[in-house]
Amino acid sequence: MPDRRAPPPRWNAVRPTAAGVWLLLVLAGLTFGAVNTGNNLVYLVLSTLLGVLVVNNVLAEWNLRGLTVERVLAPELFAQERAEGRFILKNPRRWGAAWLVTVEERDVGGALARFGHVPAGGRAEEPASWTFPVRGPARPERIRLSSRFPFGLVTRWHEIDVPAEVLVYPAMARGMVGAGDTGVGDASQARPAREGVGDLAGLRPYQDGDPVRRIHWPTTARTGTPWIVLRAAEAGGHVMVQVGPGEAGIRDACGEVALHTRRGDAVGDRKSTRLNSSHLVISYAV
Repeated sequence: MPDRRAPPPRWNAVRPTAAGVWLLLVLAGLTFGAVNTGNNLVYLVLSTLLGVLVVNNVLAEWNLRGLTVERVLAPELFAQERAEGRFILKNPRRWGAAWLVTVEERDVGGALARFGHVPAGGRAEEPASWTFPVRGPARPERIRLSSRFPFGLVTRWHEIDVPAEVLVYPAMARGMVGAGDTGVGDASQARPAREGVGDLAGLRPYQDGDPVRRIHWPTTARTGTPWIVLRAAEAGGHVMVQVGPGEAGIRDACGEVALHTRRGDAVGDRKSTRLNSSHLVISYAV
């Protein structure tokens, strides 16, 4: 989901890199030598290096000035799973491109992207991934823009506020997503086999485990990807998911909902009353 344009930086900071630390040590040594010897050549070298340091800081500050950023997240986010998205970095300046900019999420998600070049008056996009540790509302806000441009002597960064609010779904039980139709638990009921029964209701993409004889070859040849024939009886399946207690029950239910949604079932939920069970219970009605 895109966010509004970022406000001005919250604060700025600068930190010398390893090369910058060595330069500062050299400057300290040259200063000591110039004061004690009065040698004009030493003063010339010292002034040149000081000029390089000043130019580096001016260009580093200009490189980040005025930049705005947006985050675009996936429409569905699940706890403890990597969510793919992207950062959009905009450079509204009339002249002067932005170089070697790193964009990093600071509050939650841990996303990071690196931009090599953003032209003046232009924009650039780079993929990033977020990982949210828990389910529920998440509020990413602060984003850090940093750069070592131009000489790599210092790392300068701005932190800006780009507030957003997203809903993170529960983590899915990974072992159940690839399971069969019968779910988990002693109260599960096997789904009636209806393969090849009823009129043609449409097509759906091929999934692992589908029989090859159900592939619709004309559509497969036209699109380049396998498609499966869906019959009317199969399209009318309804799945009722009963959520067990605790986080384990929620993870199981979330995995089953994702599984049956991909298979084209209509999915509903039913509150669990078996507090001594951690199994997911599902029932089918067709």
